[in-house]
Amino acid sequence: MAKHGNYTPEKVTFPSHGEDVVGVVYRPKGDGPFPTVVLLGPYSFEKEQAPTHYATRLADEGFLALAFDPRTVGESGGMPRRLENPKMKNEDARSALDYLLTRPDVDPAQVFGLGVCQGGPEMLDIASYDDRIKAVASVTGYYRDRETDLFMIAAGVTENPFDTATAPTPSELDALLAARLERARDAKARYEATGEVVYRPLVDPELGDRKTGSEAGLPGPLVWSWYGPWTLKGWENRYAIMSDLDHFDYTTVPGVAKLNKPALVVHSDSCMNPVAARRHFESIPTPDKKLIWENGTNHFQYYDQPDVVDRTVGHAADWFREHMN
Repeated sequence: MAKHGNYTPEKVTFPSHGEDVVGVVYRPKGDGPFPTVVLLGPYSFEKEQAPTHYATRLADEGFLALAFDPRTVGESGGMPRRLENPKMKNEDARSALDYLLTRPDVDPAQVFGLGVCQGGPEMLDIASYDDRIKAVASVTGYYRDRETDLFMIAAGVTENPFDTATAPTPSELDALLAARLERARDAKARYEATGEVVYRPLVDPELGDRKTGSEAGLPGPLVWSWYGPWTLKGWENRYAIMSDLDHFDYTTVPGVAKLNKPALVVHSDSCMNPVAARRHFESIPTPDKKLIWENGTNHFQYYDQPDVVDRTVGHAADWFREHMN
C-alpha cells in the first residue's frame, strides 16, 4: 500500500439528468493520464462516508477516483430531497463517467467501477451494459433480489436475522413488505396530489414490531451501530418513504447474469445475506471473475474500518491492474 495522502482533492460539479451532482476527485500526485475509478456507496450514502475512504486509498494506489453525492442527497441537486432510488444512482454513476472522460488526466482506456454495500451490485449491474467500465469490484454487497430485501426487513424486527429459529417467517416478512409498500403508495399519492413529501427516519435504534414493522427505513440496533454516529455529523436521518416503491422495484439479478466484464466480489459469512452474494457471483457468466471470502469481517467493517479498507482496496487495485490494457 502506498503512503496515505499521495493525492490532491478537487471538488467538482457535473450534470446528471437536469441536476447538478457534486463530488470530489482524488487525483494522484504526478503526471497523468491516470487509470480511474468511479465509486458508489451503501444505501443512503453521502460521499463523505464509505466512498471517500475507498477513493482516497485508491488515489494512493495511483488511481484517479471520484466520490459523489447522488441526486437529492448531500450537496447535489434534485427534488424531493432524500429519495432512495437505485436506478437514479446508476444514472448518476454513468453521468460521472461522462464527466470523467472529458478530463485530460483520465485515461479513457482504463476506467473501473467499485461499489460498497448496495453500491456493489449496482456497479456490477452498470458494468453489464456500460462498456466504458473495463473491470468492476463489489464489496460487502447488498445483492438486490427478493430474498435479500426480506432479509433487510427481518433485520429491522429481530436481533439476529441469521437465526432461523427466531427470525420472522416468510409469511410474516411478506406481510411486513406489503405494509411498507402500501405506506409508500399512499405517500406517493399524497405527493402527486399536494406536493407534500412524507418523511420518516432512515435509521432508528429500536427494532420494529414483528407484526406492524417500523416506520424507519432501516430500524434496529445493528444498523444504528454504524449509521447512528453519523446523525451527529450532519448526516440527514430521514428519507422520503415513497422511495420504497423504487427501491424494492429494483433488482440486480438480470444485469449481473449478463455481466461479461472482469468482476471481483468481496464478501463474508457475516456480511448481508451471504447466500445471495454467492448466488450472484455464480450467475456471472464471465470466467474472468474472482470471489474473495473473508470470514471474520462483518458488513460494516468494510465501510470504514481502516485496516479492512486498506486490505480491500489492495484487492481491488490489484484486480484493476491485472485488467489494464
